[in-house]
Amino acid sequence: MFKNSLSDLRFVFFVAFRYLFSQKKQNAINLISIISVFGVVVSTAALVCVLSVFNGFSDMFEKSIGDIAPELQITAKQGKTFDFPKIEEKIAEIKNIAVVSQVIQDNALIDYNGSQTPIILKGVDKNYKRIINADSLMISGNYRLYDFEFDVSVVGYGLAYSLNLGVDYVTPLSIYAPRREGKINIARPDAAFKRGELLVSGLFASLQTEFDDKMIIAPIEFVKNLYDYDSVTVSAVELKLKDIKHLKLTENQLYKSLGKEFLVQNRHEQQKDYFNIIRIERLIIFIILAFILFIAICNIISSLSIILIEKKDDIQIFKNIGANSRRIRQIFIVEGWLMSIIGAVVGVILGLMTCFLQYKFGFIKMGDASSVENYPVVIQFIDIFAVFLTVLVIGFLAAFYPVKYFLREKERSSDIFDLK
Repeated sequence: MFKNSLSDLRFVFFVAFRYLFSQKKQNAINLISIISVFGVVVSTAALVCVLSVFNGFSDMFEKSIGDIAPELQITAKQGKTFDFPKIEEKIAEIKNIAVVSQVIQDNALIDYNGSQTPIILKGVDKNYKRIINADSLMISGNYRLYDFEFDVSVVGYGLAYSLNLGVDYVTPLSIYAPRREGKINIARPDAAFKRGELLVSGLFASLQTEFDDKMIIAPIEFVKNLYDYDSVTVSAVELKLKDIKHLKLTENQLYKSLGKEFLVQNRHEQQKDYFNIIRIERLIIFIILAFILFIAICNIISSLSIILIEKKDDIQIFKNIGANSRRIRQIFIVEGWLMSIIGAVVGVILGLMTCFLQYKFGFIKMGDASSVENYPVVIQFIDIFAVFLTVLVIGFLAAFYPVKYFLREKERSSDIFDLK
């Protein structure tokens, strides 16, 4: 009957399909099979949904970073500052660079209405407004650093909330920075700090705690004077490109042109720790859900074991018509694998439908304390492929080893399973 591998394969799948979808003698077997497939469906759908939510958070984080972080940033590999004229001409030679902004950034202390807190003070030039999406960041007041004869600033929303601070053109912020030059007088420790005053023209929110809870942005001349830097000293140069599609090419050109003394970073590299945290959390969640999926698929083992006992007469018939032990094992392995495949397909469809409904209607909320109303979802094909492949591999292993072991033990202990 079994003349070639193709006919063998047809026989295996035909019998496996019949066993899977036919009515079993014992209703308990049907119930166990349904529960097994249902467990795979739920676990697969959960994997699709969770991965899509992580994609949504990653995408949301990347967009929020894009509002305040430069497309490219140049810093010194050693030391906190460098002279801008050293690289000015080299930057000008790169055709894809549209805007160049000089930045001075360092730690400071703020005093407002008796409340003191450490901050990150960022001094920027007039071009910085073109580097970031200033208008979309402002939630109160305006970005007007260079519109007045006096020094003004924009403050992160989280920092403003902790200081009970709003837009204020009357009461200044007192900014303290350690003096870089001169000797410290032990009798007057306050003389070791230099003081400056800033009014507040607006509050910004980037949805990034690193910026919102700590940062004040001020004119670069004010910051240089506070830290006693000269006019050519900068801590970073931030760039906006003409065509973001050529980001990697421009980054490589800058690396070659500037040499080993300078570090050129894109947004992902500037926020490497945040993106690594998201990747690690995503991987851990995937492993946990994959383990739950494995437990759900293990229900197939019990279902197959009962089916093997029920079909012992059929196994003897297969032996009589020429099927060897390998072919009989394949029948039950394929049957168990089909359960996993059906569960995977239905689970992926259910997960995609759930993600689509969440994207369209946002029925799962983040909560009042969150700055985002609904859980974000972004579906990626690579995730669907990874989930489907994971289910198929675990499903095959869960079916292969139990069936092989079960039939081998039966062959040793019973004449009925004496397959050769």
